[in-house]
Amino acid sequence: MQTKRNFLRGKRAAKSRSARGLLCGMLLFVLALPALSCSHEKLHPSLGEEAQQLLDRDRESLIPLPEDKEFAEDALIVYTGILVDKVYELSLVSRTFSADGYVWLEWPPAVQDLMDEKDIAPSDLVRLANRVEIWDSLFEPVTDKPRMLSGGRYYQRYRFSSRFYDDEIEFRRDPFGEVNLPVIIEVAAPSMSDKYAGAILLPHHQANGFMGRSGSLSGYRLSSSSFEPYLHRYSSRFGSWYHPTFSQMRLEMVYQADYWSAFVTWVFPLLIIMAVVLLSPSVAGSLGDVRLAIPSTALLTLIFLQQSYHDELPPLPYLTFLDELFAVGYAIALGLFALFTWGTNTYANAEAKDKRTTARRIDRVDLIFQSISVLVFAGVALGSWVRN
Repeated sequence: MQTKRNFLRGKRAAKSRSARGLLCGMLLFVLALPALSCSHEKLHPSLGEEAQQLLDRDRESLIPLPEDKEFAEDALIVYTGILVDKVYELSLVSRTFSADGYVWLEWPPAVQDLMDEKDIAPSDLVRLANRVEIWDSLFEPVTDKPRMLSGGRYYQRYRFSSRFYDDEIEFRRDPFGEVNLPVIIEVAAPSMSDKYAGAILLPHHQANGFMGRSGSLSGYRLSSSSFEPYLHRYSSRFGSWYHPTFSQMRLEMVYQADYWSAFVTWVFPLLIIMAVVLLSPSVAGSLGDVRLAIPSTALLTLIFLQQSYHDELPPLPYLTFLDELFAVGYAIALGLFALFTWGTNTYANAEAKDKRTTARRIDRVDLIFQSISVLVFAGVALGSWVRN
């Protein structure tokens, strides 16, 4: 009889060690999650310096023009202005949005002479570089011919209504992040961006406002807007010996997500689920069936909630702020399920005279895990927010 008791005690001790090992593994995974999500590798860590220079030489680049840059007197400068009337139909999944508005250009006689020489119409002078779905968009001059200004300068206004691709959007702090929506105006005529003649787009001196009255975006508030000149160096030579660089103006409209709306929509339901999960260890250790049902139900709810969240996002190569909260929630719920499984088995296998002592031991372990889980969840949330 004594040998049988020792065997049962050894078996229970082995199960207890196995459960503790599983719980420790879960906690280590949760603690290591921020380090895994923020690890970055260099693009070409094994390449030599010469090979890296060759890659950099042929890589597409975007170079901002400094405000104090001085140009030669005969520089082909085209002054550019823009007004966006409406911004609408933002799609985070396809990274596109729609915008309507006006663009205007002002250029000196030297630019007009080059346009006449190369037979370049005003409609072919510039293009909207990030425009998509061209078949269903509009970009055309308001008047058939440019208007003459004093000093021989020329003025042309364009009307646009199009869908644009957003190459600046970032989701690391989603759902609390910013959305940067660009409208890019670029020199279109190749003959005006070669070695012998390069037109430069600069902001018009009277372009003091970029957004119209309908420039708001549903669910966001306009944080800032800027209109800056850049040089766009393509990665291709387009079959010629010269590597072209096209001048462009970028209007960047920065919209900030509404914090309260994002919190109530996504974070608050997650916090409610995690509150239920983290309070479940407070249920008496003797109620094993009730305790086991809580983390498993919470896991399914978290999975469906995260799937609903990602239905509104494109595939991403990194975790968002909310994804990291989901990940730590999964780990805590799974850890609690393992803990409750151990507690239920331990209580069921305990002898009648040891039931009360076993229940107190289970409650003590539950309290420790509960406290650690709260600290880990808060730490991951804070670390993810600061890091991103």
